[in-house]
Amino acid sequence: MKVEIKRIGILNVIFSVFPVAVFVVMLISSIVNMFSPDVTFNLSFLMNMIMSAIISTLLFLVFTVFFLLAYNILCGIGIRGVCVELEDKE
Repeated sequence: MKVEIKRIGILNVIFSVFPVAVFVVMLISSIVNMFSPDVTFNLSFLMNMIMSAIISTLLFLVFTVFFLLAYNILCGIGIRGVCVELEDKE
């Protein structure tokens, strides 16, 4: 069965597990930066690492919202959306 996605709810994306998953990925990327040779680990570095992950998450979510708005507008004016083929579970 083919299904076309014509509209994606922005609030459904924002209030789902998606922001938490993005934050975890950004926090892991900040932790990987900890292994740089010029890093001195102290409390300010830890707070900087967490703030960097929060800011990166917020920027990523803003870009995601703009993408979803553009997708919904383009589907609203008649351009075909993404088609997904679903199979029945046996």
